[in-house]
Amino acid sequence: MFLQNKSEIKSDGSIIEKRRHPRKTVFKSAFIYPVLQHAGLTVTNVSAHGLSGETALTLSLREQVHVGFNDRDFITAEVRWTNGFRVGLLAEDPLLWTTGNDVLLEHLADSHRPREGRVPVNIAATLVTSAPVMVGTIRNISVEGMLIEVGNVREGTRLLIKSRGNGTRMGRVQWISGGMAGVFFEQGV
Repeated sequence: MFLQNKSEIKSDGSIIEKRRHPRKTVFKSAFIYPVLQHAGLTVTNVSAHGLSGETALTLSLREQVHVGFNDRDFITAEVRWTNGFRVGLLAEDPLLWTTGNDVLLEHLADSHRPREGRVPVNIAATLVTSAPVMVGTIRNISVEGMLIEVGNVREGTRLLIKSRGNGTRMGRVQWISGGMAGVFFEQGV
């Protein structure tokens, strides 16, 4: 599945890269969430700041979860209510694709704010729970993965990695050496 790196070292000590995808050197902080569980989520309605749906996972109030609609990019949310298999989630960032009544809401007094408009939907998504967040530093990134400086992860661990400008991506730790981890992005869960 993974090809061996076929880089060559020239006589002057420089390295000729022969990787499938070029790496971009960066120095970016990132939030790292080790994945604990994942399951399907059927989203039944959305608003500008949250969503509700049904999942087989047992969730706790105020628990932080991640929702993916394309099995690649994820949004972070907090569990606000549960009722059996039904859950209500408050998104960390507004779900911009559901806005529309913002102008009206800006002119209302705080004591007269109506419940946000909800849109009934039937969307398949992935719901992911994670261990407490860790902080790391992305050192390089490519289309298929990244090199990240992080402590206390093991090979094979699935991670959600959130950084500004790159969104939240899921990957698996392929190797670890000297506090650095090579993460290969997953295309699906």
